[in-house]
Parts: sequence; structure tokens; C-alpha cells
Amino acid sequence: MAKRDEIKKVILSVAGDPESGLIVQLADKWADAIASLDTAVPYNPNARDGDKDGKVQDGTEHERPANEKRVTKAGETR
Repeated sequence: MAKRDEIKKVILSVAGDPESGLIVQLADKWADAIASLDTAVPYNPNARDGDKDGKVQDGTEHERPANEKRVTKAGETR
């Protein structure tokens, strides 16, 4: 099966080779999901960091940093 980079290239070329926008932002996630169809452990875009080591889907080829969540509002009022 095609590699992730090849799949991303095809996605972008079918979409008209956009330089910005939603398709460019989502092309990586789409390519990961399509490439994972041929693996033993499927890509899970909603994976959570169960062991709090900062990585999701540990030990698989889909291992990646966990999404960082920042607090943008104060938790207290004055």
C-alpha cells in the first residue's frame, strides 16, 4: 500500500494543490487514517494519553505527542 507521504500528495493534488485552507490542514490526518487501514493497529484520531507520558498510541507506528491543552481563562474570580 502507498506510504503516508504519497497519500498526502494525492489528496492535495486531487484538491487542486491548495496552499492554505481546511484541506491543507486536514491532509495529514486523512493520510494517517488512510495509511493505517493496512496496519495491525488502526490510527485513532481520538486516542488519549492513558499513562500520562505525553504520547498517544504508545508502541505503535502511530505514536505521536498528545494534544496539549492550555487553560486560557482564570479558574478564580476576584
